[in-house]
Amino acid sequence: MKTCSVFLLVLIFCHLCRAQPQSSDDDTAQTQRAATEAAEPDVWVELRNLRDMVVEQKVELRYLTARVTAAESTVEALEIKNTAMEARMTAAESVAEELQMENDVQAADLLVAQQKLSTLQQQLTVGENNVAELEKQQEAMEARMTAAERVAEELQLENDVQATDLAVAQQKLSTLQQRLTVGENNVAELEKQQEVQAADLAVAQQKLSTLQQQLTVGENNVAELEKQQEAMEARMTAAESVAEELQLENDVQAADLLVAQQKLSTLQQRLTVGENNVAELEKQQEVMEARMTAAESVAEELQMENDVQAADLLVAQQKLSTLQQRLTVGENNVAELEKQQEAMEARMTAAERVAEELQLENDVQATDLAVAQQKLSTLQQRLTVGENNVAELEKQQEAMEARMTAAERVAEELQLENDVQAADLAVAQQKLSTLQQQLTVGENNVAELEKQQEAMEARMTAAESVAEELQMENDVQAADLLVAQQKLSTLQQRLTVGENNVAELEKQQEAMEARMTAAESVAEELQLENDVQAADLLVAQQKLSTLQQRLTVGENNVAELEKQQEGQDAALQELQNSNKVGKVAFSASLLTSGEGNTASSEYLRLTFKNVFTNIGNHYNPNTGYFTAPVRGVYFFRFTGHVAHSDHNMIMTLVKNGRLMVTAADRYTTSTDLEDNASNGVVLQLEVGDTVSVEMYGKVWDDQHRRTTFSGFLLFPS
Repeated sequence: MKTCSVFLLVLIFCHLCRAQPQSSDDDTAQTQRAATEAAEPDVWVELRNLRDMVVEQKVELRYLTARVTAAESTVEALEIKNTAMEARMTAAESVAEELQMENDVQAADLLVAQQKLSTLQQQLTVGENNVAELEKQQEAMEARMTAAERVAEELQLENDVQATDLAVAQQKLSTLQQRLTVGENNVAELEKQQEVQAADLAVAQQKLSTLQQQLTVGENNVAELEKQQEAMEARMTAAESVAEELQLENDVQAADLLVAQQKLSTLQQRLTVGENNVAELEKQQEVMEARMTAAESVAEELQMENDVQAADLLVAQQKLSTLQQRLTVGENNVAELEKQQEAMEARMTAAERVAEELQLENDVQATDLAVAQQKLSTLQQRLTVGENNVAELEKQQEAMEARMTAAERVAEELQLENDVQAADLAVAQQKLSTLQQQLTVGENNVAELEKQQEAMEARMTAAESVAEELQMENDVQAADLLVAQQKLSTLQQRLTVGENNVAELEKQQEAMEARMTAAESVAEELQLENDVQAADLLVAQQKLSTLQQRLTVGENNVAELEKQQEGQDAALQELQNSNKVGKVAFSASLLTSGEGNTASSEYLRLTFKNVFTNIGNHYNPNTGYFTAPVRGVYFFRFTGHVAHSDHNMIMTLVKNGRLMVTAADRYTTSTDLEDNASNGVVLQLEVGDTVSVEMYGKVWDDQHRRTTFSGFLLFPS
């Protein structure tokens, strides 16, 4: 460039020298003029060529400037779209945060339900213990009542026997008095009376022997009852050992449940730490994005400095270099946008994954909450039954106490009467009274052993009931342990997902650091390029051709990125729609009240006005249309009833005015009074598609809801 400038100056100087008058001789002037005239045509031609070349370079420079400006505007548009994509991504993340908050609220509700469940279990345990205590008291009262009634019966029998013996003794006393009077009058009669007394003595001895045998039998019965008591004590010991083993097993399971709860608490803490780490990494990512923005602003400033160059041909060459730098920046921006787009795709994929996981966790917690509510309702019912049983047992106990008081009063009265009669009988027959007392003692021992046996049986029954209760409690704790293990597994899965999210954020942070390093290196390179100038015009033309090719490639990349961004916009819109519309279902019958036929001589769209279910309010009972809120696969079923009709009935399911499936029945006859027709179908619907049911003929509906239309979303697609 400098050589061309010097050459132009020399030519101009020669031309000026030729125009001035010469003081030398004519020969020298003519010789110089001839040489100048010979060289003049070539110089002007070269000057024109240079001027044309400069004009062409300026035109080409304007063309390249326009293309670079267009590329920069395209890059700015892509940056605006990228900003919009980031805003939509932020909205998706806010939706995920709302789902997380809803999940936390449901977890709190589940915790409250579990606390209520634990409180009710404690109340139920206290109520069952009270019931068991009242049952034991009732058994003891029944045993006491039975024993008192038995004692009263025995006393009554003994009283009757003693009254009979007293009457016999009185009769014998009167007979002896009569015989004594006769004996005083006649010695022979006394001898006969002595023989009678000897016979009576033999009878008394036989009675004594019989009483002794009865006493021996009573002692044998006592020994047998003692053996039975020992066997009952052995059974009682075995039952108590089984109860102790069940209690130990119950304690072990309680310890396992406590360990599982501790693990659950630890996993919750780890999950909280993981979420805090995720928040910290997101903050670091925001800082890195801010640094990236600052680096890009520095690069833009350097680019602006690079745009200021000289005004002549050197300025044109410098502008050419500037265009090359701006094109390089555009390609770098395109590459950066591709990286940001990949990062946005990764973030969107992670957001979808988090949304799905939160939805699953929400469903699981909803199921756990329903199970806890069912358990709570069952425990409340059991508690109500236990309280009713307690009230009933208290009433029975009061009745038993009243009976016991009456029986004891009767026993006391009988005891007083027995004491009076025993005193009279003791005067008459001391020896017989002694034997009867011994027999009474034996029978009392037998009764005492029977009471002990009944007490042992009551203890055995109580021990068996305690063993059954411990077994039931063991089963309940095993179920609770299984639920706790399931919750532990769920929390472990959530922790794994959180750790994966942390790893993903760390990778994104590393990518942001790499991008920042690349941006800083690009800024340094731009600074170095700002100090370097082109060598000559030929090199500039070659670079210009290369830049044109690269610009074409960049424009193709921009078009491809725009297509990808449109696809991502559609995917993000579908994701937002699927997040907004989670559950869709409806079911309705034809008439809200009354009965009768709906008739039409042409196809009529039915409006099912009695709505059973309309989750999402996407079925309109006024128009009969169901409108799809989200793209997905849906299931529909309709049923029609024919009665009191002499017409055919044809029902069709219509999608967007197009017939899908049909159900029909011929008119009824005297032997065919009523009929049903039904059909169903699975359809792929787009957003805004409508589905309805049309009918030709007559269709019947009444209070039994015979004609219905139902549908629900299987899954979004």
